[in-house]
Amino acid sequence: MTSDPKTLLDLFEALAEIEALCATLAAQRARASDLRRLEDALRRMEVAAPPEYPQLNLDFHDRVCRMSRNGELARLACGLRHRLAPLRHVQLAHADRQERSMREHQALVDAIGVRDGPLAGSIMRAHQRIAMREVLFLHEPSAV
Repeated sequence: MTSDPKTLLDLFEALAEIEALCATLAAQRARASDLRRLEDALRRMEVAAPPEYPQLNLDFHDRVCRMSRNGELARLACGLRHRLAPLRHVQLAHADRQERSMREHQALVDAIGVRDGPLAGSIMRAHQRIAMREVLFLHEPSAV
């Protein structure tokens, strides 16, 4: 994984935009069974021990992207997410990030549940940008 801030910024920006689009489409295209599984995933995350949370987080984001019913967007997001996973793991273990992430995920599930695509996209974009800022801050030479 690169430590070049410009490359990291580009990767996070691409992920934020692709996942925002996936969330928008998921709100429009999700089936009732998709929503139940997404809510179940969120409940598992709420009770997860910190070492389990990063994988559950990846699974949650993957589920949202698959709910878009656009295989290409889901594959692009998955590839970017896996490239950034080592950095996200560190970020998710930091302070109260897991708790804040859960609140952001709940807002996303709520927006998808009421079929508000623009809101779901906006929430996902903001969620990814928060992660981006935290990862870049944690990887600044002065922060290490």
